[in-house]
Amino acid sequence: MCAIYLVLLAVAGLGAALYMDNLTEYRIELNTMRAVVSEPHTWVISLLYIGTFGSFIGFSFAFGQVLQINFIASGQSTAQASLHAAQIAFLGPLLGSLSRIYGGKLADRIGGGRVTLAAFCAMLLATGILISASTFGDHLAGPMPTATMVGYVIGFTALFILSGIGNGSVYKMIPSIFEARSHSLQISEAERRQWSRSMSGALIGLAGAVGALGGVGVNLALRESYLTSGTATSAFWAFGVFYLVASVLTWAIYVRRGLKSAGELVPATTAPAGLAYV
Repeated sequence: MCAIYLVLLAVAGLGAALYMDNLTEYRIELNTMRAVVSEPHTWVISLLYIGTFGSFIGFSFAFGQVLQINFIASGQSTAQASLHAAQIAFLGPLLGSLSRIYGGKLADRIGGGRVTLAAFCAMLLATGILISASTFGDHLAGPMPTATMVGYVIGFTALFILSGIGNGSVYKMIPSIFEARSHSLQISEAERRQWSRSMSGALIGLAGAVGALGGVGVNLALRESYLTSGTATSAFWAFGVFYLVASVLTWAIYVRRGLKSAGELVPATTAPAGLAYV
């Protein structure tokens, strides 16, 4: 089965290299990447994307494992636990993928910063459900109680949906940020539009790569929590702290001041030379 996927990946990669490298108008050059790395917004957005996209990736791997561990703790055999975990775990990534669409639509309607803030605050509450369920199970001897399993399913499902919404809203924020940022540059209107497009495209790629690291962090946190305490409670607390920090950053930078003031985060200047103004 793995060999089949490797062949499909190779074919897809070859097709992309041969037939998808023809968008000269929106090419991303090295100088553009250097410029986007120097933007403070790049790292704020990347951090937010770790919390949304990274959570989605990490929970996609971890949800089934957490369910399996707890099904085994409730007295099921390994085979039974694996089957029952698989029957539930696929719903999370499915709902998260679908909710991303609505996150983007909501961002268009009421603003990406507001939707992202609401998503992180709700993710904090969903993490509270996981902490409560895990703590409840930690203090009981014997098989894992049904209430704990229900809490895990509700909490993780909510996190999948909310991380999907956050994915869409953060993605929608990027062009708005650089559109606002472009007005602090001493360049022409045409150059301003091209700068905004080039920087947005570069940041989308960079934030996606950095955000994927959140998936690694989720699984490392859960692994360390199980190794040190035998439960996932400590990891859930860590997730909650991260979502709290992300909420504060979103409110302070993109909601309280608004995306239109995003250019105030850095001083006015001229656009770096060598950007893809084509």
